[in-house]
Amino acid sequence: MKEIIIALVGQPNVGKSHLINSIANATLHVGNFSGVTVEKKEVIFQRDGYRLKLIDLPGTYSLHPYTPEERVTKEFLLNEKYDLVLNVIDSNQLEKNLTFTWQLADLGKPMVVAFNMYDEFARNGGEIDTDKFYKLTNILAQNVSAKENFGLEELFKKVITTFNKKNVPRVYYSEIIEEEISNLERKIKDCIYTKRFVAIRLLEDDEDIYKIVFKKPWYSDILNVLKNAKDRLRAEYDEEDTKTIMFEERFALSKGIVTQISKKPKKETLTEKIDKILIHPIFGLPIFLFVMWLLFNATFSLGSIPMDYINAAFVGFSEWVSKILPSGIINDAITNGVIPAVGAVIMFLPNILILFLGINLLEQTGYMARAAYVMDGILKRFGLQGRAFIPLISGFGCSVPAYMAARTLKNPKDRLITMLVIGFMSCGARLPVYVLIVSAFFPKEIQGNVLFAIYITGAIIGLIVAKILRSVLFKGEPEPFVMELPKYRFPKIKGILFDLWIKTKMYLKKAGTFIAIASLIVWFLSSYPVNKEELKNIPQDKQQTYILEHSYLAQLGKTIEPIFKPLNLTWREDVALLSGLSAKEVVVSTMAVLYGSKGDSSKDLIEKIKQNLTFLQAVVIIIFIMFYSPCVAAMATFWAEVPQWKWRLFYLIYPNIFAYLISLIVVLIFS
Repeated sequence: MKEIIIALVGQPNVGKSHLINSIANATLHVGNFSGVTVEKKEVIFQRDGYRLKLIDLPGTYSLHPYTPEERVTKEFLLNEKYDLVLNVIDSNQLEKNLTFTWQLADLGKPMVVAFNMYDEFARNGGEIDTDKFYKLTNILAQNVSAKENFGLEELFKKVITTFNKKNVPRVYYSEIIEEEISNLERKIKDCIYTKRFVAIRLLEDDEDIYKIVFKKPWYSDILNVLKNAKDRLRAEYDEEDTKTIMFEERFALSKGIVTQISKKPKKETLTEKIDKILIHPIFGLPIFLFVMWLLFNATFSLGSIPMDYINAAFVGFSEWVSKILPSGIINDAITNGVIPAVGAVIMFLPNILILFLGINLLEQTGYMARAAYVMDGILKRFGLQGRAFIPLISGFGCSVPAYMAARTLKNPKDRLITMLVIGFMSCGARLPVYVLIVSAFFPKEIQGNVLFAIYITGAIIGLIVAKILRSVLFKGEPEPFVMELPKYRFPKIKGILFDLWIKTKMYLKKAGTFIAIASLIVWFLSSYPVNKEELKNIPQDKQQTYILEHSYLAQLGKTIEPIFKPLNLTWREDVALLSGLSAKEVVVSTMAVLYGSKGDSSKDLIEKIKQNLTFLQAVVIIIFIMFYSPCVAAMATFWAEVPQWKWRLFYLIYPNIFAYLISLIVVLIFS
């Protein structure tokens, strides 16, 4: 059986993944591209006696890569073995998507185009003539809808036809550009790519092609021809950057082709109607703030519903374990250390899932891109560009993917400033600490509003810090912000539920391993050493307090207590904050061990917090948690993304000093 290896290529948000999921009787393999952590999806299926292997390449806007994902796509297309390119296009964004199609056509590889989301395009009165498209470009195309599952079988028939006929695109630019391409082709001798592709990429200053050509014996022969070609293009187009000249040429070609092959929708789309409200210059920002307020209120109010059930389950489990295990150190360690601590953390799992669900819904519906557009003007005033909004808002979920999302910022200064303030966006791991303390010190009616205020305050201070960094360390203006606004779409329920299930598994795994081990260590350090002779002289009801006060943990806490004394904190709070450097949830589990007692439930921990902390101490803990260093995993990701040692060390120190100073100011003002 013949195998056809297909490179599935397209710009972001064109529905490639949905298309893969819609293929019947297909086998999906998920891994990583060689040498990088970019996910690689391969789909294998059979059609008409052929074995089709579809390799889903990361979404990219151009063969001039800016991100690691775009680099992976380009390197695959240039260096890997494949038979055919399947280019997926959003039918609602024809001109923009086709601009990339012409770059793919330059490769000289057999190619097929899938006009995806055609159902939406046609519903609004649009039409695409694929036969006319073939006559103009020599590229077979098919109107498809991965969502409605139509046109896919016809698409794969055209893939097989193109493979058998070795059908390559015939796409030509303006007369002057074609003339310069021909002049260069005559000087190009032997190369692993087509002469036409090499000529075009040299005109566009493609560094990867330059490196290959530089080693060729005919390189010196082409230099003068290339220089003259660029000079003529610059003079003709009144533009210094030949890359920009080629982009404008491709966009003009797209407009011309689209005019001939498509009938555009006549009526105003639903997306356009909604955008009139959601990205309104006056109402856009208040709407965004209201949406975030709703999300944080829902996080608190809905998340509290299952709290009693989770709490009761852990209390019952603790009592059951206490009965079946023989009394002694193991019984005490599990029932007084591990179970209360892990239970205190898992109690807040619903809150975290609701937060993740809200962020996921905003992304999948297309609203997150609008929020970035709305926030662009504000972010610019603070030295950030609009594209920074996505990694910043991702920071509310988890700092690790947020740091990685900052790769989309092309300018190194913009990227580094964004990464240095992501920590001010409180991640989901800090949420249990906030919920615990807010539940202890604020009336139930305003707890959601207080949580919203914590998150917004952190974000605002993060913006102020970004402005200071821009003014002092990273002088200059942020790059202009350009971002596509995808159509509004109903979220894929199956995908959302799967994502929440993955988040739940990861959280439970973290609670059952890392947090359990950490709480066991904290319990041991807080329970030993024990002087049995001295205990005989201590009343029974005060023995536990005596052991804690003379434990290894107390010794550590009292050693660092002078550092935190100006913040009005005791050694217990010092130790809890210190443990949070490993993972913020450990702050809760540490408090559960330090303030809890045998049989205490997670709800009782809230009462213990209220009894042991003053309101000012609670506020200081919240402030410190808001601003000090993120967890070890997040710091490791920052170090992986930022190779310069000076910025690594800077980020290791400055959040902690900042958290300390802000906390100290609050204590001095309100003491």
